[in-house]
Amino acid sequence: MNHDNLEEYRDADTYDFINGGFEIGGNFYLNLAREYGSPILEIACGTGRITVPMAEQGYNITGVDITQEMLEAARQKATHHGVSVKWVHGDARNLELQRTYRMIFTTGNSFQAFLDRHSQERLLLTVHKHLDSNGVFAFETRNPIMSQLSTSNGKEEDAGAYVNKEGRTVFVTERCLYDHRTQLEHYVTRRRWKTKSSAEESAETRIAIRYVFPQELEALLHYNGFYLEQMYGNFDLSPFQSDSPLMVCVCRKRPI
Repeated sequence: MNHDNLEEYRDADTYDFINGGFEIGGNFYLNLAREYGSPILEIACGTGRITVPMAEQGYNITGVDITQEMLEAARQKATHHGVSVKWVHGDARNLELQRTYRMIFTTGNSFQAFLDRHSQERLLLTVHKHLDSNGVFAFETRNPIMSQLSTSNGKEEDAGAYVNKEGRTVFVTERCLYDHRTQLEHYVTRRRWKTKSSAEESAETRIAIRYVFPQELEALLHYNGFYLEQMYGNFDLSPFQSDSPLMVCVCRKRPI
């Protein structure tokens, strides 16, 4: 599929409306911040869903994102809440911030936006270069449960509905196809709504995400300079099991 993999993130208002809650993973990363302290770097910070609440708690935090629309929403949010955050527009695979951080994290399953091993290794090199020797790197990624991925067959299916900020009901359908060779899952999301004149409008976005298997992930971290100190199955710190929804990873830096 020929697209830049950022279509779903161009409309920051819709993204925030659907994904805007701090509750999803927020307390997990905030607890790590309490343990390790500032400065903190969030990679793929999006609209500042986690970044801004951390700044409100007094942490010195920098947010990096590749999408200008998301960063602009994050800046507005920080201004509204009266907090200072350093925002950086950049690609985490080619980042040079000239400093190190006590804590680096990326959330929202953004690790899956790095679609091949080369991209993943460039991300990990960036993290390794910017992480204090006694710092922590944390992230989560969806657990590839094959019984679920095998049902990903490209058929259009109902994905629910929501009321947008203009008060209009938006109906959502998705087509989803998993490619076992590349470990990529391709999504086409279609949103339909009615205008004030009752005409129907729609928008379609495409995105791909990459799944990494548990042993593959452990090896990827090891060979790119990290100790995997802990892998949880969810943000509640439950032990990782075969059927856990997530792999929540807490890593420390080792020499490479």
